[in-house]
Amino acid sequence: MSKWTKYVIGKWSWKRPIYSLLSVYLLLLLAVIFFADRLIFFPPAARYAENLDGFKYLINDKDEQVAIIYKPADKDMPTLLWSHGNAEDINLVQPYMDHLHGRGYGILAYDYPGYGLSDGKPTEAGCIRNIDAAWKHLTETLAIPEKKIFIIGQSVGSGPSVWLAEKTQPAGLVLFSPFISINRVPFKINPFPYDRFPNLKRIANVSSPLLVIHGDQDTVIDQSHGKAIHEKHQGEKTFHDAKGCGHNDILSDDEVNAALFAFLKRFNEN
Repeated sequence: MSKWTKYVIGKWSWKRPIYSLLSVYLLLLLAVIFFADRLIFFPPAARYAENLDGFKYLINDKDEQVAIIYKPADKDMPTLLWSHGNAEDINLVQPYMDHLHGRGYGILAYDYPGYGLSDGKPTEAGCIRNIDAAWKHLTETLAIPEKKIFIIGQSVGSGPSVWLAEKTQPAGLVLFSPFISINRVPFKINPFPYDRFPNLKRIANVSSPLLVIHGDQDTVIDQSHGKAIHEKHQGEKTFHDAKGCGHNDILSDDEVNAALFAFLKRFNEN
Protein backbone atom coordinates (compact mmCIF):
# COMPACT_ATOMS: atom_id res chain seq x y z
CA MET A 1 0.00 0.00 0.00
CA SER A 2 1.48 3.36 -1.00
CA LYS A 3 1.92 6.12 1.55
CA TRP A 4 -0.80 8.38 0.10
CA THR A 5 -3.28 5.48 -0.11
CA LYS A 6 -2.71 4.73 3.53
CA TYR A 7 -3.56 8.30 4.53
CA VAL A 8 -6.61 8.56 2.21
CA ILE A 9 -8.38 5.27 2.87
CA GLY A 10 -6.52 4.11 5.97
CA LYS A 11 -5.17 0.74 6.92
CA TRP A 12 -7.42 -2.24 6.22
CA SER A 13 -9.02 -3.89 9.22
CA TRP A 14 -11.81 -6.45 9.58
CA LYS A 15 -13.48 -3.95 11.92
CA ARG A 16 -13.86 -1.32 9.20
CA PRO A 17 -16.95 -2.88 7.48
CA ILE A 18 -18.61 -3.22 10.89
CA TYR A 19 -17.87 0.40 11.75
CA SER A 20 -19.14 1.49 8.33
CA LEU A 21 -22.40 -0.42 8.71
CA LEU A 22 -22.83 0.90 12.23
CA SER A 23 -22.27 4.46 11.01
CA VAL A 24 -24.86 4.04 8.24
CA TYR A 25 -27.34 2.59 10.73
CA LEU A 26 -26.82 5.44 13.18
CA LEU A 27 -27.33 8.00 10.42
CA LEU A 28 -30.58 6.29 9.39
CA LEU A 29 -31.69 6.11 13.01
CA LEU A 30 -31.07 9.83 13.49
CA ALA A 31 -33.03 10.53 10.30
CA VAL A 32 -35.96 8.43 11.60
CA ILE A 33 -35.91 10.19 14.97
CA PHE A 34 -35.46 13.79 13.86
CA PHE A 35 -36.50 14.05 10.20
CA ALA A 36 -39.00 11.25 9.55
CA ASP A 37 -42.07 13.50 9.70
CA ARG A 38 -40.65 15.59 6.85
CA LEU A 39 -40.13 12.41 4.83
CA ILE A 40 -43.54 10.93 5.66
CA PHE A 41 -45.94 13.85 5.32
CA PHE A 42 -46.31 16.04 2.24
CA PRO A 43 -48.83 18.75 3.12
CA PRO A 44 -49.93 20.70 0.05
CA ALA A 45 -50.48 24.43 0.14
CA ALA A 46 -54.09 25.16 1.09
CA ARG A 47 -56.23 24.98 -2.05
CA TYR A 48 -59.42 26.20 -0.41
CA ALA A 49 -60.89 28.95 1.74
CA GLU A 50 -63.35 28.95 4.60
CA ASN A 51 -66.26 29.25 2.15
CA LEU A 52 -65.74 25.63 1.05
CA ASP A 53 -69.09 23.84 1.05
CA GLY A 54 -69.65 22.18 4.43
CA PHE A 55 -66.54 23.74 5.95
CA LYS A 56 -66.08 24.36 9.65
CA TYR A 57 -63.39 24.26 12.33
CA LEU A 58 -63.13 21.88 15.25
CA ILE A 59 -60.74 22.30 18.17
CA ASN A 60 -58.51 19.39 19.16
CA ASP A 61 -57.18 18.71 22.67
CA LYS A 62 -54.14 20.88 21.97
CA ASP A 63 -56.42 23.86 21.23
CA GLU A 64 -55.50 23.73 17.54
CA GLN A 65 -58.01 24.34 14.76
CA VAL A 66 -58.95 21.29 12.72
CA ALA A 67 -60.37 22.05 9.28
CA ILE A 68 -63.23 19.74 8.26
CA ILE A 69 -66.06 19.41 5.81
CA TYR A 70 -69.23 17.91 7.26
CA LYS A 71 -72.41 16.96 5.44
CA PRO A 72 -75.17 15.12 7.30
CA ALA A 73 -76.51 11.72 6.32
CA ASP A 74 -79.93 10.98 4.94
CA LYS A 75 -82.35 9.18 7.26
CA ASP A 76 -81.12 5.70 8.27
CA MET A 77 -77.86 6.17 6.36
CA PRO A 78 -74.44 5.98 8.07
CA THR A 79 -71.79 8.66 8.36
CA LEU A 80 -68.30 8.14 6.94
CA LEU A 81 -65.32 9.52 8.87
CA TRP A 82 -62.76 9.97 6.11
CA SER A 83 -58.97 10.21 6.54
CA HIS A 84 -57.51 11.16 3.16
CA GLY A 85 -54.21 10.23 1.55
CA ASN A 86 -50.93 12.09 1.52
CA ALA A 87 -50.36 15.29 -0.49
CA GLU A 88 -54.15 15.86 -0.39
CA ASP A 89 -56.51 18.09 1.53
CA ILE A 90 -60.26 18.19 2.05
CA ASN A 91 -60.70 20.29 -1.06
CA LEU A 92 -59.06 17.67 -3.28
CA VAL A 93 -61.20 14.87 -1.86
CA GLN A 94 -64.42 16.89 -1.86
CA PRO A 95 -65.59 15.71 -5.33
CA TYR A 96 -65.53 12.10 -4.14
CA MET A 97 -67.10 13.12 -0.83
CA ASP A 98 -69.89 14.84 -2.81
CA HIS A 99 -70.35 11.62 -4.77
CA LEU A 100 -70.77 9.68 -1.53
CA HIS A 101 -73.05 12.32 -0.03
CA GLY A 102 -75.16 12.18 -3.18
CA ARG A 103 -75.83 8.53 -2.37
CA GLY A 104 -77.14 9.53 1.07
CA TYR A 105 -74.04 8.98 3.21
CA GLY A 106 -73.02 11.49 5.83
CA ILE A 107 -69.47 12.78 5.42
CA LEU A 108 -66.88 14.15 7.79
CA ALA A 109 -63.47 14.61 6.15
CA TYR A 110 -60.75 16.41 8.08
CA ASP A 111 -57.26 17.74 7.42
CA TYR A 112 -54.16 16.63 9.29
CA PRO A 113 -52.07 19.25 11.12
CA GLY A 114 -50.37 21.52 8.60
CA TYR A 115 -52.66 20.35 5.78
CA GLY A 116 -55.12 22.81 4.28
CA LEU A 117 -56.31 25.23 6.95
CA SER A 118 -55.58 22.96 9.92
CA ASP A 119 -53.16 24.31 12.53
CA GLY A 120 -49.90 22.71 13.55
CA LYS A 121 -47.27 20.51 11.94
CA PRO A 122 -47.96 16.98 10.69
CA THR A 123 -46.93 14.24 13.11
CA GLU A 124 -48.36 10.90 14.15
CA ALA A 125 -49.59 12.40 17.42
CA GLY A 126 -51.10 15.37 15.58
CA CYS A 127 -53.04 13.17 13.17
CA ILE A 128 -54.39 11.18 16.11
CA ARG A 129 -55.48 14.37 17.88
CA ASN A 130 -57.35 15.51 14.78
CA ILE A 131 -59.21 12.27 14.11
CA ASP A 132 -60.08 12.09 17.80
CA ALA A 133 -61.57 15.60 17.59
CA ALA A 134 -63.57 14.53 14.53
CA TRP A 135 -64.86 11.41 16.28
CA LYS A 136 -65.89 13.35 19.37
CA HIS A 137 -67.69 15.89 17.20
CA LEU A 138 -69.71 13.12 15.57
CA THR A 139 -70.44 11.07 18.67
CA GLU A 140 -70.67 13.74 21.38
CA THR A 141 -71.62 17.03 19.74
CA LEU A 142 -73.86 15.55 17.03
CA ALA A 143 -74.85 12.48 19.10
CA ILE A 144 -74.42 10.06 16.18
CA PRO A 145 -74.26 6.47 17.51
CA GLU A 146 -70.91 4.71 17.01
CA LYS A 147 -72.66 1.94 15.09
CA LYS A 148 -73.81 4.50 12.51
CA ILE A 149 -70.24 5.58 11.71
CA PHE A 150 -67.77 3.92 9.37
CA ILE A 151 -64.10 4.84 9.78
CA ILE A 152 -62.37 5.06 6.40
CA GLY A 153 -58.66 5.67 5.82
CA GLN A 154 -56.67 5.89 2.61
CA SER A 155 -52.90 5.36 2.49
CA VAL A 156 -51.38 7.50 5.27
CA GLY A 157 -54.94 7.93 6.54
CA SER A 158 -54.94 4.25 7.47
CA GLY A 159 -52.72 5.15 10.43
CA PRO A 160 -55.12 7.36 12.41
CA SER A 161 -58.06 5.25 11.21
CA VAL A 162 -56.72 1.99 12.67
CA TRP A 163 -55.76 3.82 15.87
CA LEU A 164 -59.33 5.09 16.27
CA ALA A 165 -60.94 1.75 15.37
CA GLU A 166 -58.86 0.09 18.09
CA LYS A 167 -60.29 2.51 20.68
CA THR A 168 -63.94 2.54 19.57
CA GLN A 169 -66.73 0.39 18.17
CA PRO A 170 -67.71 1.79 14.75
CA ALA A 171 -69.98 0.05 12.28
CA GLY A 172 -66.91 -0.91 10.30
CA LEU A 173 -63.39 0.00 9.21
CA VAL A 174 -62.43 0.49 5.56
CA LEU A 175 -58.78 0.78 4.54
CA PHE A 176 -57.63 1.76 1.08
CA SER A 177 -53.98 0.92 0.31
CA PRO A 178 -52.92 0.64 3.96
CA PHE A 179 -49.42 0.00 5.29
CA ILE A 180 -48.19 -2.34 8.03
CA SER A 181 -46.26 0.52 9.62
CA ILE A 182 -44.37 3.55 8.37
CA ASN A 183 -40.88 2.06 8.67
CA ARG A 184 -41.94 -1.13 6.92
CA VAL A 185 -42.89 0.66 3.73
CA PRO A 186 -39.25 1.24 2.68
CA PHE A 187 -37.89 -1.70 4.73
CA LYS A 188 -39.19 -5.28 4.79
CA ILE A 189 -38.69 -5.33 8.54
CA ASN A 190 -38.50 -2.50 11.05
CA PRO A 191 -34.79 -2.14 11.87
CA PHE A 192 -35.32 0.65 14.39
CA PRO A 193 -36.51 0.71 18.03
CA TYR A 194 -39.32 3.16 17.18
CA ASP A 195 -41.97 3.13 14.50
CA ARG A 196 -44.96 5.26 13.52
CA PHE A 197 -48.53 4.06 12.91
CA PRO A 198 -48.04 0.36 13.80
CA ASN A 199 -51.18 -0.72 11.96
CA LEU A 200 -50.38 -4.44 11.99
CA LYS A 201 -50.06 -4.46 15.78
CA ARG A 202 -53.19 -2.40 16.33
CA ILE A 203 -55.45 -4.22 13.86
CA ALA A 204 -55.32 -7.33 16.04
CA ASN A 205 -57.29 -5.38 18.67
CA VAL A 206 -59.96 -4.13 16.23
CA SER A 207 -63.21 -6.08 16.53
CA SER A 208 -65.32 -4.11 14.03
CA PRO A 209 -65.85 -5.54 10.53
CA LEU A 210 -62.96 -4.78 8.19
CA LEU A 211 -62.74 -4.13 4.46
CA VAL A 212 -59.27 -3.80 2.93
CA ILE A 213 -59.02 -2.60 -0.67
CA HIS A 214 -55.56 -2.67 -2.25
CA GLY A 215 -54.41 -2.41 -5.85
CA ASP A 216 -52.25 -5.17 -7.31
CA GLN A 217 -50.27 -2.53 -9.25
CA ASP A 218 -49.53 -0.34 -6.21
CA THR A 219 -45.86 0.70 -6.40
CA VAL A 220 -46.04 3.05 -3.39
CA ILE A 221 -47.32 0.61 -0.76
CA ASP A 222 -47.07 -3.00 -1.86
CA GLN A 223 -50.29 -5.01 -1.78
CA SER A 224 -48.65 -7.41 0.68
CA HIS A 225 -49.20 -4.74 3.38
CA GLY A 226 -52.96 -4.78 2.87
CA LYS A 227 -53.03 -8.58 2.82
CA ALA A 228 -51.05 -8.78 6.07
CA ILE A 229 -53.45 -6.38 7.82
CA HIS A 230 -56.44 -8.35 6.55
CA GLU A 231 -54.89 -11.61 7.76
CA LYS A 232 -54.12 -10.22 11.23
CA HIS A 233 -57.66 -8.96 11.86
CA GLN A 234 -59.64 -11.39 14.03
CA GLY A 235 -63.21 -10.40 13.17
CA GLU A 236 -65.42 -10.31 10.08
CA LYS A 237 -63.29 -9.18 7.18
CA THR A 238 -63.07 -8.85 3.42
CA PHE A 239 -60.09 -8.28 1.16
CA HIS A 240 -60.74 -6.76 -2.25
CA ASP A 241 -57.94 -7.31 -4.76
CA ALA A 242 -58.21 -4.22 -6.95
CA LYS A 243 -57.00 -5.64 -10.25
CA GLY A 244 -55.07 -3.18 -12.40
CA CYS A 245 -55.21 -0.41 -9.77
CA GLY A 246 -52.22 1.50 -8.50
CA HIS A 247 -51.95 3.73 -5.46
CA ASN A 248 -53.61 6.95 -6.62
CA ASP A 249 -56.29 5.74 -9.03
CA ILE A 250 -58.04 3.25 -6.81
CA LEU A 251 -61.14 5.33 -6.03
CA SER A 252 -61.97 5.71 -9.71
CA ASP A 253 -62.39 1.96 -10.23
CA ASP A 254 -65.99 0.76 -10.58
CA GLU A 255 -65.36 -2.60 -8.92
CA VAL A 256 -63.68 -0.89 -5.97
CA ASN A 257 -66.70 1.35 -5.49
CA ALA A 258 -69.04 -1.64 -5.76
CA ALA A 259 -67.06 -3.44 -3.03
CA LEU A 260 -67.17 -0.34 -0.83
CA PHE A 261 -70.92 0.18 -1.19
CA ALA A 262 -71.67 -3.51 -0.62
CA PHE A 263 -69.68 -3.43 2.64
CA LEU A 264 -71.34 -0.22 3.84
CA LYS A 265 -74.79 -1.63 3.07
CA ARG A 266 -74.08 -4.96 4.77
CA PHE A 267 -72.93 -3.48 8.06
CA ASN A 268 -75.14 -0.39 8.27
CA GLU A 269 -77.16 -0.76 11.45
CA ASN A 270 -80.72 0.46 11.02
